[in-house]
Amino acid sequence: MTNNHLEETLQKKIPLSKLSRGRVAGKAMLKIGVVSGKGAVKRAFLSKENKVLSKSETHAQIAKVLMDSLGELKGVSVKIAQQIALGLPFLPKEYLEEISKSFNAIPPINKALIRKIIKQELGDYPQSLFDTFESNAFGAASLGQVHKATLNKKVLAVKVQYPGIASSIVSDLSVINFGLKRFAKGQNVDHLMQELEERLSEEVDYVLEAENTNYYAEELTHELIVIPRVVESLSTKSILTSTFLEGQSFDAFLKSNPTQAVRNHYAQLIFDSFFMGLYQLKMIHADPNPGNFIFMAKKKLGMIDFGCVKRVNENFLKDFSKLHVLLMDKASDEEITQQYVIVEMIDQAEKEAMLAFYQSVIKPLDRIYIEIFEEKKYDFKQNSDFSRRGFNTIMEVQKKQRHAVHKMNADYLFIDRTLLGYYNMFEKMEATIDTRFAQQLVREGMYHEND
Repeated sequence: MTNNHLEETLQKKIPLSKLSRGRVAGKAMLKIGVVSGKGAVKRAFLSKENKVLSKSETHAQIAKVLMDSLGELKGVSVKIAQQIALGLPFLPKEYLEEISKSFNAIPPINKALIRKIIKQELGDYPQSLFDTFESNAFGAASLGQVHKATLNKKVLAVKVQYPGIASSIVSDLSVINFGLKRFAKGQNVDHLMQELEERLSEEVDYVLEAENTNYYAEELTHELIVIPRVVESLSTKSILTSTFLEGQSFDAFLKSNPTQAVRNHYAQLIFDSFFMGLYQLKMIHADPNPGNFIFMAKKKLGMIDFGCVKRVNENFLKDFSKLHVLLMDKASDEEITQQYVIVEMIDQAEKEAMLAFYQSVIKPLDRIYIEIFEEKKYDFKQNSDFSRRGFNTIMEVQKKQRHAVHKMNADYLFIDRTLLGYYNMFEKMEATIDTRFAQQLVREGMYHEND
């Protein structure tokens, strides 16, 4: 068999067409249906205690089927699943545990196909383009995989996108939707799916990611935050080559049993970088995936993967900041209600109606943002349920909102959910953060003048 025939044979193992991906999805749906049915029949004859155990077992089996099929599809479906794990903590823990394994455990693209993709994109094979190129991937990005290479004594990270990813977004969204409904128990997740489609469409464009990476590298100035530099001549829409950041992954960092001071230090850098990005760059590094941070030597923090970046409107940010200054300063409910109208979280109506809506529906959201800022320092070890409380609050508010004429500002909720993703990381780090710098940025933000 020639090399070309071998590459074509290997490429066929990745389902690229809508039909072939649909077959994988259909097989998974059938298996999920069988597992659900068997579990329901079994539980009909069990005691209350054993029913709980059986339900947990069924959840675990469904999660395994779902993740196996997503691993076969590669890429977008896994990315969607990861975002759902971060964004919907009401899902059963069996699903969350199974899906957490996917962050760095996606089956790799075979070596022959990697060579072919690089040849097609960059005009030559990797051994000719680089001094060295490791054919085994050292990391899995959810939409591709990353290989280490060297060129002119520089160590590089070469991210190669899975083939067919860009054209599979819509079909894969429908695939994951089916599995999700088995867990979500009627919760409204349409807003999440819409956001995911928008973010994924941007994230499959490595040219855009290269621009975002360069912008962060140039504008987010902090002596302890390191952002890779893109090698433009070795990057395309499907390949992104950048400098390699040496350090520990999130899991490796936690397993190294760092001191409390070290935990606090890195959590502080992550926390401050979010608010620096929001207020100084008017952008959010909107994928709170622990895999996007590298814990480097000399107390430095590496930030990678700028495919999922959201730009924030400056006028909205100014109004958003004023709202939270009012909350921090414990303003009256009437003043806060008026500011919620300005940020388009409450529709203009009679004062009494707006106030009642704020107090009964919106006010619980205040705690998500303001609880962190009520003290100079916030201990996530003592408040290890904060992110879960926050996500549950958002879901409850949105459930109430569906039955009202009022609307909700998507940017507001997006910022809250992204922050909660980071707070979930701080809970795992058992870290304490100092909020004073972020509070200062919020206060300055309400006076920002447009350029």
